[in-house]
Amino acid sequence: MGMFIERFGPDIDVTVLGPDEAVVRWLSERRAGSRYVVVPPIADRTDVRGMLATRRALRRLAPDLVHFNLSTMSSCQWALAAALTIPGLPVVVLEHSPVGTWSSLSNRLKRITSARADAHVAVGERAARIIEGLGDLPAGSMRVIPSGVPPAELDPPPRTDDRFTIGMLSRHDPAKGIDRAIRVVERLGPEFRLVVVGDGAERPALEALVRELDVGDRVELDGWDDRARHRLPTFDVYLLPSRLEAFPVTVQEAMQAGVPVVATDVGSVREAVDDGETGIVVPASDDDTAVVVALADSVAALAADPEGRVAMGARAAAAGRERFDAAAAVRAWEQLYDEVLARRRS
Repeated sequence: MGMFIERFGPDIDVTVLGPDEAVVRWLSERRAGSRYVVVPPIADRTDVRGMLATRRALRRLAPDLVHFNLSTMSSCQWALAAALTIPGLPVVVLEHSPVGTWSSLSNRLKRITSARADAHVAVGERAARIIEGLGDLPAGSMRVIPSGVPPAELDPPPRTDDRFTIGMLSRHDPAKGIDRAIRVVERLGPEFRLVVVGDGAERPALEALVRELDVGDRVELDGWDDRARHRLPTFDVYLLPSRLEAFPVTVQEAMQAGVPVVATDVGSVREAVDDGETGIVVPASDDDTAVVVALADSVAALAADPEGRVAMGARAAAAGRERFDAAAAVRAWEQLYDEVLARRRS
């Protein structure tokens, strides 16, 4: 979201609204002159006071358009419902993850808010179709605007370990499959190491798994790092062992950095990674053992072919620069805003 905020044209004024002051302030600081507004969190469907506070804040701001940025299909549902009760307020919704709704009530609310929103957008084609299926939404009702990533001049830290390094930039969440990555390294043996940059609630469970498998000398669970993207060139392979994704930004960043990707076939991964050309895509499955074996075999194959791996990384870098154009994504959103406002005016 910050990438878009700082790249919108000068004719767009931005106010970031949300319940976490640190987050909305940080986002607003990405763009000179933007503002932020903190609203109370909405606990659940009974929290009418929270919904009314969000509605009042939006009415005071009187925006030309509201853009909801959802991390899951059930995120912000009551705030979104409150916004849609304001007459004449255009609303667009961006879905980041094909995670099913939490309940039958949440699913019904998703259908209602999606039908009333001026635009319902996903970050990938396959992700859009999955979300439509999970939410019982009309087929083809969602638009697609890939997120893109801005190009960056990377300044990697010195590499201090000669072992083959498998890297991940990931929050610690079961959906991200870090537990699978740890088992991959256990299977591959002591000549391989795993570095995970990120943090989250699953850290204690992951640390316990590292101890259980006795791979503490091969697994680094590094914490949050504002310069995480600069670590990418220190990885020999980027691993995405996710159980669930939409169109992962980290895969786009890894490819732009010239790092081959080994990923599960989840969400819109195949819209980013060309299997056998810019990376390797293995079948997604609920069978963790089968996925671990497939991922480990793919990493081992790349480790055994250094020249092929370097060539794959070069192809990934070229494809990443061509496909994941942040400027094009920003233009697409600006065009969508213009379209929504023109339709409202007419």
